[in-house]
Amino acid sequence: MKVLFILFFLTVLPLNGIAQINNFRASYDSLRSDYRIDGDMFELEQSSQFFDAAFMTPDQTSPFLSASVFGTYGSKIHQFRKKEILHIVSPLPHIGFSYTFGMQGAQRLGFEYQQVFKGDWVLNSQVSNVKSLGYFRNMALGKTDFEASVSKRRDRYGISFTGRTSKFSRSWSGGVIDASLLEVFAPLTVPVYKSTCNSELKYFDVEALGYLTFFDNGKNSFGIRHKINVNGENRVFNERDTLAGIYASIYFDSVSTNDQYQIGRLENQSAIYFHNDHLVYSIGLSSTFWNYRNMNLYRDTIELNTFHDFKYQKNKLSFLHEATLNTIGAAQTWSTRNQLYYQYENWSFFLQSRIGQKLPAIFQRFYSANNTNYSNSNLSLQGYTSSSAEVNYKDKSYDLGARYLLESNRGIYFYDNSISNWSNQTALSSSIIQQLYLNSNFKFQKLKWQQKYILTLSNLKKHIIPVHQLQGSLMTSLGLFKAKKLKVTFGLSYRLNSKTNVIPIIENVGVYDLLNVSDEVLKNPLFTMGAMLGMEIETFRFYVKFSNIGYFWNSPTWQYIEGVYLPESTLRVGLTWDFWN
Repeated sequence: MKVLFILFFLTVLPLNGIAQINNFRASYDSLRSDYRIDGDMFELEQSSQFFDAAFMTPDQTSPFLSASVFGTYGSKIHQFRKKEILHIVSPLPHIGFSYTFGMQGAQRLGFEYQQVFKGDWVLNSQVSNVKSLGYFRNMALGKTDFEASVSKRRDRYGISFTGRTSKFSRSWSGGVIDASLLEVFAPLTVPVYKSTCNSELKYFDVEALGYLTFFDNGKNSFGIRHKINVNGENRVFNERDTLAGIYASIYFDSVSTNDQYQIGRLENQSAIYFHNDHLVYSIGLSSTFWNYRNMNLYRDTIELNTFHDFKYQKNKLSFLHEATLNTIGAAQTWSTRNQLYYQYENWSFFLQSRIGQKLPAIFQRFYSANNTNYSNSNLSLQGYTSSSAEVNYKDKSYDLGARYLLESNRGIYFYDNSISNWSNQTALSSSIIQQLYLNSNFKFQKLKWQQKYILTLSNLKKHIIPVHQLQGSLMTSLGLFKAKKLKVTFGLSYRLNSKTNVIPIIENVGVYDLLNVSDEVLKNPLFTMGAMLGMEIETFRFYVKFSNIGYFWNSPTWQYIEGVYLPESTLRVGLTWDFWN
């Protein structure tokens, strides 16, 4: 039966390897003259919205958790995910610069550089740095990212080198001691439980990818592809306090904690591929060696996977299938993904499904630290399925979209603070989540209105994600003076959500404590607004943003993350500048 399953999987599998080949061959895009770092004014306003949340999480525009929190690895607060790098071709060297600063020590610096060198080598680099002191004591955070890629593409061969480093540091306050003090004092003056508690995560990823075409007659081509990837993650947690009064278990030191773990991975992936005008297919093998170091623990494993990709595209129809199966070292985990896209005049339709099984993450399996010690020897696979359907209509002055998402999770591991271990037999381990997204975008002369509504339903008797979420922005712009080169933009954004639970967190493990969410504690709906004024002269933009206006009418003791209350109104100033040399 196992042999038949593997044969069946390899038969259906031919979709994954080739799609990755095709992605590299199709991931080139020319830089337009109207390109701006951080996007247009609306995208610029959206990209800085993480500063508006009391518990800031960079790269996340919503202050609330998403449906992924109920899936595999979803309860981890900070995760590093691989990014698909788009190779931007710029005949003229392009430099983009952006800087934002404001209250609570908020700073965000961005830098981009793209250029094509002699020999058609394409260089892309990007640097970002985010810092904040936070709205409350000991809630400072910092995030630094650097990404770079060098690539060259030909009909017969292609090669790409990419690298990424990330560092995320956070101070953990443990929450405000007495919320009633917020009615009288400013948030930064109210004492918190922890004054010397922080963590730092570091991540790096280096990848070399190349393909070579053996046969190409203009209609059909056949070749090989190989990828080498090395990445690693390092987390250090520090805390100094009277730990005996905070933690149930102390293994090393009752005053100071300095816990650390490291994960390293080396992956080699080889595939053969076939390509013509409408079809791309690849099939191959990948091997992964990983090691895990944590105090006196050391583990390593070699894993072997088979995979394949298939993509068919003709006229307005596109179909993609990807699949992978583990044969050695990872308990025969597997996954498949299917996508179908069709466009008819102003309408577009999109269907997607994902299904698979995963082992718990490495840090979930064994851990040795000052206040936490666990080892899971009997690991079960976590099952997940996700299906979505999307329809969009686009016209010159408006576009409308609707998306339905259904997610089902089985045997998901959550951290149980009562046993200081991960368990897949909890009330949240099996879940069914339904979400409906409604998007609208209207343009009338100089007026632009964008809005999104999210409806979330689940079989869980909790409001970890608000049932109703509404957010939008209204912007208008006009040209000043005779030449109209100076453009002034005024924007108004708003956000409204229904009742939510209060989410505890476990700082030393770095996870949301979803198992201890109280069903009885519900926070009232929250309505807040923001306003922005921007000016643009060709490639230079300057803007001022006033955020969290809802602080004036909402209760200051409103909270979503336990002990972290409603953030104050803030003022931020920013500028961006794009250069073509």
